[in-house]
Amino acid sequence: MLTLINMAANAVIFSLSLWAVLTHRVPTRSGGAVVLFLVNSAALGNMGSTTACHSAPEVMLNVAVAVAAVWGFWHVQVKRQTIRGFRHDAR
Repeated sequence: MLTLINMAANAVIFSLSLWAVLTHRVPTRSGGAVVLFLVNSAALGNMGSTTACHSAPEVMLNVAVAVAAVWGFWHVQVKRQTIRGFRHDAR
């Protein structure tokens, strides 16, 4: 069960860090893209090691990072677009 939760959390981390880099949502001059590349590589490597034993604290850390990534995606992309859409209709 922990492996399944860990795989899902790493998939979220991998996809959202890739989205952030490809859509230029991070400042690339300050090294943000390098940090997200390292996060992306770590999540991909962690998904690839299915036979590795994952401890409960490691899985909870991955879940916390995935929840933070989803919150950041919500804050940057979804919330901004919905608020912009409502303002456009109100005019």
